[in-house]
This record gives sequence, structure tokens and C-alpha cells, in this order.
Amino acid sequence: MTTDEDDAIPARIVGGGINTGESSSPFAVTQILGIDNNTPVREEVLRARFLSFDPVFDGATELVAHQLVLRGNIAAADAPPELQQMDEDMLLTGLYSLAQDGLTGKLPLLVRISTSLLFSDIPQQLNRRQIVWCIDIQNEQHLGRALTLQEAGLTFCPRLDPHNAVVRDSASVWRYLSWNGNDTPPAVPAQLIVEGGRPASGKIHWPANTWFRSSYFSEDTHAADSAHIHALQIDLLTLALRPSVDTLIQFFRLNPHMAPRLLAIANSQVGGLSRPAESAAHALVMLGPQRASRVAALLALAGTRPSETTRHYAVTALTRALFMGKITRLGAPAESAAAAFEIGLLSIAPHLLELPVDTLIRKLGLSETTANALRGQPTAETAILQLAHACENNDADALADYAQRVDIPLHQLSVSYLDSLIAASALDAALH
Repeated sequence: MTTDEDDAIPARIVGGGINTGESSSPFAVTQILGIDNNTPVREEVLRARFLSFDPVFDGATELVAHQLVLRGNIAAADAPPELQQMDEDMLLTGLYSLAQDGLTGKLPLLVRISTSLLFSDIPQQLNRRQIVWCIDIQNEQHLGRALTLQEAGLTFCPRLDPHNAVVRDSASVWRYLSWNGNDTPPAVPAQLIVEGGRPASGKIHWPANTWFRSSYFSEDTHAADSAHIHALQIDLLTLALRPSVDTLIQFFRLNPHMAPRLLAIANSQVGGLSRPAESAAHALVMLGPQRASRVAALLALAGTRPSETTRHYAVTALTRALFMGKITRLGAPAESAAAAFEIGLLSIAPHLLELPVDTLIRKLGLSETTANALRGQPTAETAILQLAHACENNDADALADYAQRVDIPLHQLSVSYLDSLIAASALDAALH
């Protein structure tokens, strides 16, 4: 990660981390795709900021479909109707934009809508071959309207109310059927799409052709103690720090349960891919060695079942990494922007992986520069890491002192940290 070739790349943020080149004229960005603030924002870039294509997998964790969702804070199920309506309006605005550009993907695109939209013209206006409308059918009125639209050529994936006998008994008439992971699968020809559940669902024998939303895998509770989980994370982090796409691909073939989360991160804004990858191997190849390394490192830090705490720490680590790389390019003394990025990323690892710093250094085979910074020894890189801590704590005195010492304007430090914080926040959505 600290080669001369790495530092020769032009300085900009590109999914998963800074391309750690040195530049005499670094510029501020406001999100992870590297959009210059002075450049008009294209519509597809705006879509990328608030839309995400969540993966849907088959039993072999191969990508079979996507679900269109909003990034960031989505209104809770018990939120006021006005907030829920705003979310749906944003989602449909993005879908309209996608439809106008032409939906060229071959895989089905699942779009969840409220029952009120069943009685509008919107599904018919947006009807495309790839779109599968996900809807909760709770009564005979909903059922009748959905069946009418299905006869008109629309495709639905309903979630049927089990307490309404008429609705429940319609299971055999649908091409797709949404099903809870805790419930016994129905004997119907429909393509089952499973979400939620566990641990009872682990005892259920699903039909061979069943599809699973990413949430099913993220809630996976296969028996594994904490030590085993941390061992896998350390193994992955070790491989990620020695970027070899072929080796990473082999790791995910041997650990297929980790592939869905990697794919979710790669297909998010963090990965910065121009089009969704269809499998973990495909994602790693599309990312290239540097970004594949950093996406894999983020997965190793967050784990395959991130909690609110681990999501926060992973986002913090990426923020530090982005910031430290940017500050190095602005003139802060350090071995390289790539080394600074690595230190920022790993600064949270001892706590997350529950390892003493020296044990982590030995297991990962870290460079002397990175090791010294993680130990807190007085080095240039340690000073930059301390500056990142000052930004996190809003320590104005420390920021002003550092700006004076390295002759970097205070406003540039603040803007760099804000840019890094905004860019790294995209990771949180990928870890849900």
C-alpha cells in the first residue's frame, strides 16, 4: 500500500479511499466519488448520492437481483406518515431518473412501495421489464388491485398478511413472493425472496432456487465464537494489507458467508464502481488492487455482522484514513499519503479486534512507520493521527497549534476533515 507507484496516482478520493498521490493543488470534495465542487453535478451523480442497489443472492451467494433503496437515515416504521412519504417520493424520483436513462441491467430490480401507490398511475408509468414491485398485501382491496395490475403486465413480489385467509391463499398466483426467514416456506411455484429471520430459520430447509436479501445474511448467526470471528477478521486484514486480488478472491471462495457483505460495500458509494458487481470475485476484479485492498480492510474491521458500535468505529477509521491522506498531500510531514492512510485505517483495529497493539503489529507484519504511529511514538505520522483525534473532539486549540507548526491554513484542515467525514459516512449505509 505504500509503493512509489501508489503515490504517483493523481490525488483524489475514489471509492474506498484516497488515491494517495502527491499533488501541488489538492482540491476539496464533498463525497466519495471525487466530484470537484466547481464542476456541475450530473444527474447520475446525484442519484449515486442517495440511491443504493442492495444485493439479493441465491443460496450459493451469487448475485441474482438488486433492491433499490435510499441511503442514509430512512424513516422508521413508526415514523410520521409525512416522513415516510418523503422517503418514498425520493426513491421514486430516483427511479424515474433511472427509467429515463434506460434500465439496461439484466437482473431484476426490486422496488418497495406503499399500498397507497397501488391505486395511483405511478407503477404503470414506471413499468419496465426489470422492475419487480414489492408490496404488503393486507386485505382484499389490496389483493384485487395488485392482481389487476399484474394482469396488465406489472410484476409484483407481495408480502402476504398471514392473518387474512383470502390474502394468504393467493400465494400460488404470484411469480415472486416475499417471505420471512423464520417462517416455513410455502409449497408454491413462486420465486421465494427471503429476508430477516434467524436463528430459527437456520433449521429451515429452503427450496434450492430460493433468493435471499442481504439482510438475511447480515443477521446470520451460524455458531462461531468471538475468537473464531476475530481470527477470520485478522486473516482478511492480513491479506488486505498485502494487496493481491487473486489471494483475496481465494479467501472469499473459502469463506463464502463473508462475500455478501463485501459485495454490499463494493457496490455502495464506498466502492465507487461504475456499475454493480455481480459477485465478490467480480467486485474485487473491478475494484483493482488498491481499492480492493481497502474495501477488504474495511470489511475486516466491521465484520460480517456489524453492530451499531462496530459500524461507528469502521466509519471513524475510514474518516481518519481519508483525512490523514489528504493532510499529507497538503504538506504535513509523513512518509507518504499511502502510509498515512494505512495508519488512520488501522488506528481503531486494536480496540475492534481486542488485541494488544504489539500483537496486532506482529500478526499483520506492519511496517516500522505504521507500527511506530500505532504505538504512539513521537513521529510525523503520530502527529497527524493526533490531529485527526483533535478534529474528532473539536479541539480548536490543538488544531490551531498544528496548523501553525506545519504552515497549513486552519480552514484547509477543517475542510479536509469535513470532506473526509462526509465521504466516510457512505460506509454506514453499506454496513446496515
